[in-house]
Amino acid sequence: PGDGKRTSAANLAVALSQIGKKVILIDCDMRLPTVATTFSIPAAPGLSDFLVGQAKIEDAVRRSNTHGISILPAGNLPPDATGLLEDRQLDSLFSALKKIFDYIIVDLPPVNTVPDAVILSKYMDGFLIAVREQKTKHREVEQMLRQIRLAGVRVLGFVNTGAEVKKSGYYK
Repeated sequence: PGDGKRTSAANLAVALSQIGKKVILIDCDMRLPTVATTFSIPAAPGLSDFLVGQAKIEDAVRRSNTHGISILPAGNLPPDATGLLEDRQLDSLFSALKKIFDYIIVDLPPVNTVPDAVILSKYMDGFLIAVREQKTKHREVEQMLRQIRLAGVRVLGFVNTGAEVKKSGYYK
């Protein structure tokens, strides 16, 4: 928590859309969703509402005209988030989204905190891991990597967040 997952996911989604890619950002953190707030869109209906049958997917996905991406917020907070993320409807949802979008960026809860990221990993091509400089502990990263590798997920790379920018040299 606090390592910059949401900011990294949001910035990556916007950057990909700026080079002409069709991108959807999905908030799969059903305990502490933040993507809707980040983009100033309604939090519901969203993914959870779709999964429990209270919303159609076309009503849950929003288009950010300012940022050029589509957004699927987490929706109303479910009582059993982990159980909801094991729903078989996710298979058809991700299959349909892969046909529409060039990139599906998924904001997940911390891997070491809840099993949600590992459960959803079967839909991912890989994980991009955010680590905050001077905050994230080495043993936490090792523990997370063990869990991810057990799930068979490819690590695409790391995003170093919170780095102090030093102004020196020619390019500053």
